This record gives sequence, structure tokens and C-alpha cells, in this order.
Amino acid sequence: MLTTGGSNEARPSGAPLRDLPTNVPTTGGSNAVRSAAPPLQDVPSNGTPSIPLQDAEVAVRRSSRAPVPSTRLDRQNEIGTNVIPPQPPVSEAAVIEEPPWFAPAYDHLKNNALGPMWVDLVEKWAKHEHIKCWKGGKGLPAKGRPEEWQKWTSKARWGIRDYSRIPSIEDAADLGLCIINWVSSFNPADFGKAGLHGMVALLTLMAWWGTAALTPSSWNSDSRPQWQDLVQDLSNRFDTLLDEHLVSKRSLENDNTGEGPENKRSRTEAASL
Repeated sequence: MLTTGGSNEARPSGAPLRDLPTNVPTTGGSNAVRSAAPPLQDVPSNGTPSIPLQDAEVAVRRSSRAPVPSTRLDRQNEIGTNVIPPQPPVSEAAVIEEPPWFAPAYDHLKNNALGPMWVDLVEKWAKHEHIKCWKGGKGLPAKGRPEEWQKWTSKARWGIRDYSRIPSIEDAADLGLCIINWVSSFNPADFGKAGLHGMVALLTLMAWWGTAALTPSSWNSDSRPQWQDLVQDLSNRFDTLLDEHLVSKRSLENDNTGEGPENKRSRTEAASL
């Protein structure tokens, strides 16, 4: 066992001594070391020097930047409270732009010659498209759809429909009968479909039907009453869709502000007192 200063007193047992540097000169015999040499330190048996707990965090940091304060305690304090965290601002880049097909379709459908009830229907459809962000799923059913639609859309170039070259409708009543039969096969969800292949197809066909029915010939039956009935039915359906969206929007706003039914009732009772 190594001794220092010529003393025969053994070092207390516990951990092996750290090896001394080989280049440290010695005086006073082989067992004596200079007083300037670093003092011996005890190390654990696994060979890793012990570090005080207060210096442990400083020892493991390699960055010179100040540590970021933790917000974990603040987040824990918010658990179980009714404090609504602020919502992040909506980025302008996240706003969906109007698709290029919508404006030509809207201008074509908004035909004042078809009457105010038709114009009101087109406005409701346009509002519904805006709410749905002009996006739809599969589209309206293809089975039973009037052939005039397929012939016209097949001539579109690069997906752009040419509203300056709409088909000529010789028999308005016949087209109207095809449209009514087609609509009768719709599911309730079909009337709310948006997008390029959604309700715009039905409204476009109805615009052709209504325009051709304005001047019925002597050998064609007058289909304007059937056209008006369908316009009224679709207008009522869009009213329902817009009302459902308004209710959903108000419910979402109440959830974000914490203004639930119980809070509203409490506020009303307090005001009455």
C-alpha cells in the first residue's frame, strides 16, 4: 500500500487510489512526492469520479446559453380550470383561395332573366360552396344524369368549361323530365355536395332547362311549373344546410369561449336578479 511523507500510516480502505502522473518528480525517497503535486482523490470502485449534486447540472451542460425556464408547473396549474388558452392567429397562407372554375360558373348561373327566386337559389349555393371551401367528394351520381352534361363537359379543355358554347336545348320539357328523374335518385347527402362535380352540375342543367322553357313552342309542353317547383325545393334544402352550418359555427364559438349552455343560463339568471 502506498504511503506519503515516509509515514507508515495506511490510507483508510474504501476506494482504490487514483494513479499519479508519471512525470511528477519525487524527493526524499521513492515514497515521497512534492507538495505541489495535486492531492490524491478518492474515486468510486467503478472508476467514475463523484460530482457534487449542486454541480451536476452545470457539469452536463455544454451550451453557453442561459437555460430556458420551464413552464411545466404553469401548465399543471391550468389543469382543471376553465381558463381558455388563446387561439393561434390564422395564417393568411392557410386561407383557401377560390378555385378558377367557380367564377365562370357563378356568372353563368346568375341569370336575372330566370327570376328572383332563381337568383336567390344561386346565391345560397354560392354561399354553401364558400363554406365548404369549394371542395367535394365523389360528386353527384352519374347514373341517370342527362346526356347533355356529359357531351358538354367532354369538350372542356384543361378542365375549363366553356360557358360560351352551351348545348342548344330543343325540347325543354324532355330535358326537365330527365333532370327530375335524376334528382329523384339522389340521397339526402347529395344535395350538399360541393366542388366541381357537385351541385353546380344540377344547377347548370336547370339553368339550361329554365332558359329553354322561357319560350315554349307550340309543339312542346310548358314545363315552367315543374322547373319552379324544383327551384323552390332546392332553395329550401340550401336553407336547411345553411342553418345547420350556422348552428355548428355558434357551437364551435361557444366551445372556444367557454360560453356553454350552463354559463348562458347562469348569466341570464344573474341578469334577471
